[in-house]
Amino acid sequence: MRKALVAFSHNNRAIDWHEVDIDRDTALIKRYDSRVPVLCAGETEICHYFFDESALIEALALA
Repeated sequence: MRKALVAFSHNNRAIDWHEVDIDRDTALIKRYDSRVPVLCAGETEICHYFFDESALIEALALA
């Protein structure tokens, strides 16, 4: 997911993002469990397991 986000930012408009290790936060473990990696915008899940460019573009348009 990280490589896809870097490529997306490089090839499209730059987006700010940061990576979080959910293993250090029990609330995140309970919330996402096995759906890792997961891409969220705030509290809204955009995609999990695999990068979904169209879902990210849609989420950015709604923001």
